[in-house]
Amino acid sequence: TSTQAIMDGAFTDNTGILQAVAAGATDVTSYISDVRGLLNLFSGGNMALNGPDPWFSNVLFFQIFSTPWHTIEAEVKSFKCLKVPSIEGRSDPAGAYLTSICFGTVTTTTAENTFAGVEGGREVKLHIVIVESTLDSLPFPVPDFTSGQAGLDWRPYGRLVTEISTTMGLPVNRAAVQELAKTLFLRV
Repeated sequence: TSTQAIMDGAFTDNTGILQAVAAGATDVTSYISDVRGLLNLFSGGNMALNGPDPWFSNVLFFQIFSTPWHTIEAEVKSFKCLKVPSIEGRSDPAGAYLTSICFGTVTTTTAENTFAGVEGGREVKLHIVIVESTLDSLPFPVPDFTSGQAGLDWRPYGRLVTEISTTMGLPVNRAAVQELAKTLFLRV
């Protein structure tokens, strides 16, 4: 059986990795938009590493892996990245949101964390897809609840999905996209 969680970790872990590992998973795929949440799961990673997040000022960080965060940061920097069309080449540079799509795999070992429900000493393989953009995690503009003028604009996210699809369909990215599909989805 496998664990498949699609959720918002909010005050614990926005990657979904903690929940999967706590449930016993040893082979985890996570799609993230910010590498900070990933690094916070590793030894020494915490809010001090990344600075405060204005949306979640009271987030708890559960280090569940024994590998030092800086080791994982170096591995992530060596991930394969797709070629994203330059902003200059786009018809509407002001509406260009996608900044990068990178992917790779890291192998690590769990650290004992009673609060997170994780036992130490278990090898875990993490397959990571990082899609970074200029968009925040909430649609904008953020509604003004005090004036009653609530209204969220989701259209930029549709544009972002188009940019992701277009980037993945570029001939220059064909080999990388095939590798992404084989290693992360098909486990070949």
